[in-house]
Amino acid sequence: MPATYSAVDLNTKARHMGGYGNAVIHHGSVTPTTGAVGDVYRPVRIPAGTLLTDLSFVTGDLDTGTGTISAKVGYAPVDSDGPAAVDDYFAATATTLLAAAGRKEMSFQPIKFEKDVFITVTLTIAANAFAAVAVTAIAKGIGEGVK
Repeated sequence: MPATYSAVDLNTKARHMGGYGNAVIHHGSVTPTTGAVGDVYRPVRIPAGTLLTDLSFVTGDLDTGTGTISAKVGYAPVDSDGPAAVDDYFAATATTLLAAAGRKEMSFQPIKFEKDVFITVTLTIAANAFAAVAVTAIAKGIGEGVK
């Protein structure tokens, strides 16, 4: 006989719904002028109270050479009283999301931010032939509010 598995909070999770719903989309773009190891790009700020469920990037080709540019994707607090930075929460050190033009989806467990954070892209391998093009982040989630 097949089993049924339910989330622990399936029936107790708050079902907040504002006048226009509670889905949120935050997006932003940055056009860096360098592609050196250690450079940090901050395309979008995520407001406190957001449960982040999806994160994707739309970019041009930042490395028009052999396309070896690599980065890690994480978050950093806006203020010193925010959460500790985790520079590889969304993608580990060797992600090549900037090496070719297109849209790239991040894969992660949803995370709620009680304080504002920046989404960060930190270069781990420099561009061979850097091109200054836009790096756009699109973050989707649920506006749950802060504790």
